This record gives sequence, structure tokens and C-alpha cells, in this order.
Amino acid sequence: MMKANNDDEDATNSSLNRRELQRSNSFPGSLPLMIEEKRAAIITHRAADNGASGIVVSPLPTATTLALEKKIGKHDGSISSDENENASENDSDKHNNQQHETQQPHLQQYKPESTRRKVIRRTLFGIAVLFGNTVLSAYLKRYGIISKDLHEVLSERLAPVAEQVMPELQQRLELLELRMKDTLESARLMAPGFNETLYWLRLNETADEASARTQAKLRPGYQLAEKTEVQAKYPVVMVPGFVTSGLEVWKGKACMDKLFRERLWGGFSSAQYWLRERYCVMENLALDPISGGDPEGIKLRSAQGFQAADFFVGNDWMWGNYWVWSKIFENLADVGYDASSMAMEAYDWRLAFQLLEKRDGYLTHLKHKIEAYRKSTGRKVILISHSMGAIVVHYFFAWVTTPENRGGGGGGKKWVDKHVHAFVNIAGAQLGVIKASTALLSGEMSDTVFLGGLGNVVERFVPRKSRKDLWSSWGSLWAMLPKGGDGIWSVGADVVAKPYNQEGAIADEEEKAKLEYADALAENLLVLSDLDDAGKTQNDVLFCNREELIDPSTESMVNEALLKFASRKNHTVEQTIDFLLKWGGGMGPNISSAKLHSFSNADLEKPSARTWHDISRTPLPHAPSMKIYCMYGVGIETERAYVYKRNRGEQRLFMEQNSSAGGASQTVDPPFILDTSVEDPDNEVVHGIKYADGDGSVPLMSLGYMCAGPWREKNWLNPSGSKVIIREYLHQPEFTVDDPIRNGPRSSEHVDILGNIEMMEDLMKIVTDHEVDTLDDKIESDIMGIVQRIGEHPNGGLHKPKRRWR
Repeated sequence: MMKANNDDEDATNSSLNRRELQRSNSFPGSLPLMIEEKRAAIITHRAADNGASGIVVSPLPTATTLALEKKIGKHDGSISSDENENASENDSDKHNNQQHETQQPHLQQYKPESTRRKVIRRTLFGIAVLFGNTVLSAYLKRYGIISKDLHEVLSERLAPVAEQVMPELQQRLELLELRMKDTLESARLMAPGFNETLYWLRLNETADEASARTQAKLRPGYQLAEKTEVQAKYPVVMVPGFVTSGLEVWKGKACMDKLFRERLWGGFSSAQYWLRERYCVMENLALDPISGGDPEGIKLRSAQGFQAADFFVGNDWMWGNYWVWSKIFENLADVGYDASSMAMEAYDWRLAFQLLEKRDGYLTHLKHKIEAYRKSTGRKVILISHSMGAIVVHYFFAWVTTPENRGGGGGGKKWVDKHVHAFVNIAGAQLGVIKASTALLSGEMSDTVFLGGLGNVVERFVPRKSRKDLWSSWGSLWAMLPKGGDGIWSVGADVVAKPYNQEGAIADEEEKAKLEYADALAENLLVLSDLDDAGKTQNDVLFCNREELIDPSTESMVNEALLKFASRKNHTVEQTIDFLLKWGGGMGPNISSAKLHSFSNADLEKPSARTWHDISRTPLPHAPSMKIYCMYGVGIETERAYVYKRNRGEQRLFMEQNSSAGGASQTVDPPFILDTSVEDPDNEVVHGIKYADGDGSVPLMSLGYMCAGPWREKNWLNPSGSKVIIREYLHQPEFTVDDPIRNGPRSSEHVDILGNIEMMEDLMKIVTDHEVDTLDDKIESDIMGIVQRIGEHPNGGLHKPKRRWR
């Protein structure tokens, strides 16, 4: 008898397994959740019998319910044979379907259209389109508007788009069909206690799984591994950029005092904190202006591991699409990488680079990580950086090869060549970013200017002075000020003013003024718009706020710098940085960030921790076998120069918020702001901002000049002749349903490039050493022309120091 029962149980399980397999094949991933939902329905029904509220379930379970209960261990009965079970299940399903339609008629709206009806409807629609096309083509050809049939014209225009869209559309139609088939199956399984919320939750989760499988097959890493069976070769160490990794609260003030290890930056909770307690958040994000480190009672530290920089605001249904490094992680995993062969070395991106080592020991930790990989795997490491991370890596190269008695890491001259196989800098801000200067000067950049009418709302929410004070405390922003001096940025090689007529004659005063701005912006970083011909403004009274100075004895120096800046119409990069170092964001020249960085191109200062951030003055390490890959996007308008004016308090609208002394005109802070009234679209000047080629955040000059110019040959900036390869990616935005807030898989925007398909293909070749020799220079921009024009200019280029410090 026991044997018979066992046979019945085996038959039942076998039959059930076959049906489960069929259902799971019809729509992948659906069955486990069906069982869980049925389990929830059974538990809720039992709770309802005891007086609790819940889903109404039939008191007489169907054969399907019994089989599922049997499978999950909730029923003790057995079914004698497959045939009886199937017959019972079919009868029960019919009964339940009738009951379900009677009790819940609203479910009829989910019934899919029949295949026959869809075919008829599509056929009629096709005939109507064909007829309309014929009639319209004849009409347009008759009047000479087109020379070909309309469908031929449209085909020529739409063919490139269709090639990209149709495969994805076909996949989505197939997915939709599978969804609809599973709808009826699921309804039968769960009737009559159908829970609409659970159903749609399951449907969306299953669709996400199918979409994820589809996306996986499109990944370059997946395709490379499938076709060639290549594997991870070199250990990978990744260094993120500015603001793209998380910061956690270890000790905080006010609203942060009970949020131990919560993310204050780079998480969904941080967005909520910004909306509720913006000034408290800014207080905890600010650094001490005197030491450059932690203020008293506040301690923020970088999140660690891959989760520190995979997504900017969590990985969930609402915010998770804003990925940062996650696509690179996935592709590396496709070719065999895991936590033992790759590492994300996040850091506190607010700190000056000297303090990364002094406070956190970051450079020492990075050195030990690379040495450990070299020792454990026997292979050199590939360093991958993004954005400001490129400057951090160059700083690390200078530090690690400098003796300890001179403030370095003591690795020796050949340490980099021994430990680093390749340096891949993605969207590297090699020569800084122009908008760092305006962020420190007035708390402004295009991100705030282009809000239109919302600009006033933002100004009320976080005024310029508050933004400027916060950003001035971050040493990293000072390290991203433009480098290379006037020999690079004031030549106008990447910015060419366009004349307004063919003869070159100026038609009127308005065009003359526009052309003067265009010429000035081509050679300067800032141009003041409210100076008259004598170099005077309507009110020349301009003083600093003595109470905000770190050292009151510097008051006369700061006032002199303010008056000098206000009386000069044009300001080059060197002049602007000189003013920022003396003004110190209103706190004077003794602010920590001003003392920790040197920007002078004179030969008087020895190479040190103050100069290592400046790639235009700090040579590459002695590493003849190391390859350098400069991979960046082009084809996007990027901030290059600005039109400024004296801050009059905007008719006193924001005087109190932006003032250091209650609204007195001579102490309005910041003293200079963007003049958004200046427009010259013909010369790429919009809302007072001059644009040039770049990736939307970093101008082309910074992205590519060092790679295309000074590093191309063996010289004082590349002493060992390290090979440099440029890979440019033209921005090709497109909309994708799966990632609606980004610009598509071929976007080359500053952050989007971390998921760019072409870049990823190149990166996979580098890390696996597969066909890496095929990666030669790929130039899409005018970077070579820019290098040539700088070299031909009498004042252009970088000049070798006359004194060689040892």
C-alpha cells in the first residue's frame, strides 16, 4: 500500500513537473512566482476563516490548487493518475472561469484581441496606407515637390533609423505576445481569488527578467565571450570621477546626527534629505576652509566597493536607470572578471588630492592594491579612470615615483612600468574643466542657467552664495581649474569667431558689439559686459566682507584684487585663476584650497604635491611599456567661456540671500555673476555662455590636447615615450524605452560614455588582450587641427621649464 501511494505521488509530481515546465517555457520565469502567489492566496484564505481580512478564495480547492499545494507541502492528499488529474483540473478550471467572470467582470479588459481579428485589421490598415501613399505621391510629383514616389523618399530617410529601431521593436512585440498568453493562464491559476496587484507585480517582474536577458545578449562583453571564448587577463582597478560615487555619514550635525552610515550623497535617501533639509545637508557636505578636511563634529567618508559607484541614486524602479559604472561591471563580468580580479577604488571626491593621502591614506591603499594584484596574478594591472579620476591617477603616478623624504610613496622611478600594463582614461579632464572657475566665482554654470523660469526657484532654494561657499570648500574643484595657462586657452585654437557678412563690414552697432564679444570670448575665459570705454562701471565701490576673511590682515589684498578684476573687461585663464587664489571665495588667500594648489607656469617652484595635479607641468612616469588610451566623446556643445557682469542684487530681489552684509551694495556676494542677457547663436553664445566642442562637461581641449599633442612623441612630458592611443566617439543620441532618461547606447555624453557600445567594445579588447593591436587612433573631431594651430601661434603651447629640479 505504501508503494502504491509512492507511485501515485511520483506520477503526480511527474505530471505536475511537465506542466510546470511547459508553462515556464511559455513565459520564462513565471512559474515560481505563480506558486508563491497561490501560497499567499491560500494563507490569506485561512486567515479570512479566522475573521481576518484577506482575499476571497474558493472553499473547494481545484485540482490545480491541490497539485500546487502538494508541490509546496501544504496538502496531504494524492491523485491517482495523470488522466484523472488532467480531467479534474479541466472541469475545475471551467467552473472557476465561470465563477471568475461573474464575480470580477472588470478583468475582461485584459482579454487580448484574437489573432484573426488582428490580421484583418492590419491588412485593412496596410491597404489604406498603400492607397494614400499612391494618391499623395501622384499629387506631389505633379507639382514638382518630389521626383520620386513618396515611399521611396521616406525609405531613404527612415532606413537608417529603422535599422536601429526594428530589431528592438520586434523583440518588444514578441515579449508583449508572451505577456498576453500568460495573462489567461495566470488568471485561470489564480481564479476566483484573483489579486490584481499581485498579478501586475508578477507581470512586470517577469518582463524585467526577459528584458534583462535581451539586454545581456547585446552587451559587447557577452558577445565577445560567446564568439571567441576570451577570458579576463589583466587585473582591473577603477578610479571614479567627481561626484559620481557615494558619501556616507559617520558623524553628522543637526539633521544628520542619527543617520549613521546613511548616504548623504549618491542615494535615494540623499535626494530626500536635499528636499527636506537642504541647508543642513550643505553644512555637512562642506569641508573646513582652513584645514581642507573634516569640520568639527562632521565626518563623511566614501562608500566602498562596487556599490559605491555602480548607480548614482540606487538601483530601483524609479531611480535605478541613472547608472554610472554598472554597465562596465556587467561587461567585465561577461568576460570572466569578479571581485577577485577587479576593484573599484572610490574616494572622497571633495578633498584636495594631498588630503586624500593625509586623511584617508588613499594613495597608499591604491599602491598596495596594485602591488597585491601584481603579486597574486603575476600580471600587471590596467588602471581605468573617469573624468576627474584621470587627474587623480596622474597625481598618483607622480606621488608613487617620488621618494618618501620628498613627500611621495617611495615606489621608485620604474614602479609604474613594473606594475601598470595600461592606463585607460575615459572622458578624462586632463586640463581641467572651464566651469570649475564659474562654480568658484559665482556658484553658476550652464546647469543652473538653463533652468529658465525655474532659475528663480533654484535661486530661492539654494542661492548663489550658498553654492559658491560650499564649492569653494572642496579642494577637488580647485584641482579641476583649467591647466596649461594662456598658451593653451587664450590662443583661440578651438574657438573661431564667425564674421556677420561676407565683406567683413559691420552692418550696425548691435552686430559690432556681438562680434567684439565673439572675438573676446575666443581668447579669454571671462568678459565683463557692464564696463564702459574707460573701463568703469556705474558703481566702482567694491569691498570684501571683512568678517568672512580667514585672516583679517589680508583685507587690503582682497579689496585690491576685487577692484582690479572689476576694472578689467577681459580676463584670461591665468588672470581669472590668479583672482580666485587671492579672493578665495570671499575668505581670502589663506583658504586651504588656495594654499594646496599651484597654477603658476613660472620656473620658480619645485615639483611637489602642490604641482602634481597639473598635468601640463608634471611629466608622465618612466613607463616605456605602458600604453595610454584616451577615450572620450565629442560632438556636444560644452562650456568654454563666459560673459559676466557686476552683481547688482538683481533689483534687490535676492539681495539678502546673496549678500554678506544684509544687502549693502558694496558687499553683494558673489560680486560678479553671469550676464544671461547676451545672445549670439551664430557664434555659439547662449545666455552669456560660449560653447565649443566637447562631451557636454569637459571641452575638447581638455579631453584631447595632451593625448594628441605633447604626449605623442618622446619629450620632457613623455620622457620614456609611452604609446598614446586616441579613441574618439561621436555623440549619437537616441531614445530607448528601457533607459528613457539617458541618451542611448551610442551617446558620448560625459557620463553616458561609460555605457557607450563602441567604447565598451574597445575596453573589452584592452582588458582581455583580444585583437588589441587593431585599436589605432580613431579621430572624429578637429583635435589635430587644434594642436597644429596652438603650435603655430607665437604664444601657443607648453614650454619646458628652464630649470630642472632634482
